[in-house]
Parts: sequence; C-alpha cells; structure tokens
Amino acid sequence: MSFNPADNIQDLQNFGEFGGVNPSISDSSTYTFMAAKTMADTFEGNTDGCHLYSRHTTPSNLCLGEALAAMEGTETANVSASGMGAITPVLLQLCGAGDHIVSSRTIYGGTYAFLKNFTPRLAIQTSFVDITNLEIVEASITENTKVLYCESVSNPLLEVADIKGLAALAKKYSLTLVVDNTFSPLSISPIQLGADVVVHSLTKFINGSSDAVGGVVCDAGSRQYLFTIVYFSYSIRSRCCGA
Repeated sequence: MSFNPADNIQDLQNFGEFGGVNPSISDSSTYTFMAAKTMADTFEGNTDGCHLYSRHTTPSNLCLGEALAAMEGTETANVSASGMGAITPVLLQLCGAGDHIVSSRTIYGGTYAFLKNFTPRLAIQTSFVDITNLEIVEASITENTKVLYCESVSNPLLEVADIKGLAALAKKYSLTLVVDNTFSPLSISPIQLGADVVVHSLTKFINGSSDAVGGVVCDAGSRQYLFTIVYFSYSIRSRCCGA
C-alpha cells in the first residue's frame, strides 16, 4: 500500500483529557511527580509518558510530534521553538570539529548564515553546491564529510532536490542525508525517498496563518541518537543536582 501522509494524520485518535474531540492544551511550565523514583527516572530518560519541564516536552508538543511523525512516516518527531531550533542541533550533533557538510547553495537564509558564519568557529566546514547536479555533489564529498543537507523544495527559489539520488550518495559514502521539507509537507515524503532526517520550520506552510513560530525534527529511526537532546539535558541536570 502506498504511503499517504494525509491518511496517516487523519487516522490519529488523540482526545482531550475530559473526552474532548481535540487534545487538551497544556499550559504548564513544569510538572509534578508523585514519587521521587519517577522524577529520577525522568531525569535519566528511563521512563516514558512523564514530563519534567516544558522546554523539554509537554503533552501538547507530544501530540503535535506524533502527528508530524505520522505525516513524515518516521519513528518519532521532536518539536522545537523554531525552524532554526530544529536545524542547528541536528547539524551540531551529527558534526564535530574537523567534519564537513555538503549543502545546497539555495537553502534558507538563516541556515546558510549558520553554516557560513557560525559553524566554521567550531571547525566545521561546509561546501555549498548545486544540489541538483549529483556529479558536483559527489565530487564535493571528502573523507571528512558527514552530512548531505538540502531542502526538498528550496526557500525561496523553489529548486527541487533529487532526494533519491542524494540518498544513494549518502548510502554510498556512509553519510546522513538531512532534508528540510518546509515548503512541501504532504506532497513530498523525504523519508520514503531515502532521507535519514527531516526538519521543518512549522512557521510556514504547516502553520499557514503567520501567527506562530515552531520547528520539528523527524527521525527515520536509524539515527535515534539525534533525540538524545532532551534526555542529555535530563542526565546533566541529574548529575549536577544529585537526583
């Protein structure tokens, strides 16, 4: 059966706390625990379904993440405060000092500025290429390359990436293919075409009303360590506080 993002979202059944047809909205900044062990397990990332601090997770964000994971066909999705709040931690977890990224030259301006001006301070270099020319992309890959980065449909030039071709190159050279699918939700499903990680700025087409800012990282399951971001913060705080 073919993958249908719209059907996947429609099939989700998330009801409100008191039986509402829509999920209840959580507006708490922090959460309580009935047992000290539950708090300690949450700090360490050893339990599911518990919330500690809204910067990490909230019931509302988890509902949204579940819908976005269904839309992209991924195992999980982690919601962030902005599109750049999704993109930057992905790239910084995949790359360290001395690593290299091959990126489309027509990406969103904020992403370009991050890769052009900020990551070189961390000794991470980026080659900006014509992502539609697979020969140029392959020629730009070095022994230090860790990531291929593109937008399925670029912002704002609407350049369309060959995600299948890029996925083949990523597999050939053991790279991670990260695709920004902000401009083409529902119409393009990068994970189905071979991408490893999909990011969105929820501020744009998914929101659609220019009244909210958000982002999301959708992980195919083969790169689960991307989502240690939440639990890493739990663990650090646990060691510092002795929880």
